[in-house]
Amino acid sequence: MGMGRSDEELMLSCRDGDEGAFEILYRRYERPILSFIYRMVTNATDAEDLCQETFLRIVRAKKRYRADGKFKTWLFRIALNLCRDRIRRMKFRSSSSLDVPVSSRDCEDAEIRQAVVDPLPDPAKRAETEEMRRLVQQAFTKLTEDQRSVVILREYHALKFPEIAEIMKCPVGTAKSLNYRGHQKLLEILSEHIE
Repeated sequence: MGMGRSDEELMLSCRDGDEGAFEILYRRYERPILSFIYRMVTNATDAEDLCQETFLRIVRAKKRYRADGKFKTWLFRIALNLCRDRIRRMKFRSSSSLDVPVSSRDCEDAEIRQAVVDPLPDPAKRAETEEMRRLVQQAFTKLTEDQRSVVILREYHALKFPEIAEIMKCPVGTAKSLNYRGHQKLLEILSEHIE
C-alpha cells in the first residue's frame, strides 16, 4: 500500500486527508520517538504522554506541513521541544529530580525499557546488560540537556550530524562538540563503575 512511500510523501497525503498515511507514519516512528523521549525524561508515564502529544501535534499541524525539510527531523524536533518543556517543569514543580536513580522509578519504567530495547535470551547476560543500562541511564542524567539530546540522537537513533543540527537548531560544529563533550562526560562517570 503506502509502506514504500517516503515520510514526506506520506505526510503530504496525510495533509490532504489520507488517514492511512498518518497510520503508517505512526507505526514507523512510535517506538523510536518513545525510546528517545524515555531516554530524555526517564519516566515511563511522562514518556508515553509526551509520545502521544508529539503525534497529536503532528496531526494538528498537518495542514501547514510543507515538504521543505525531512519529516523525521521535524518529528524529533517536536519531541525534543516537548521533552525540554517537561524537564523544565519537573525541575521547578517537583521534588523528584533527574538525579534520582532510574531503578527507583515506578515499575512501568521497566516495561518501557523492555519496549525500547531488544530482549536478551540469557538471564545472566540480561541482568548484566540491565545493570549497565541502568548505569548509563543514570550517567545520562548528569549531562546537560543539549549533550544528552545529541548523544541520544546520534547513538540510539543513528542520526547524522546535519540532521541533529537541524533538530537542535544549531550549527553542525556545535552538534559535534556537544556529542564529544557528552561522550567525554559519560566516560568519566562510567569509568567510576567499570574496571
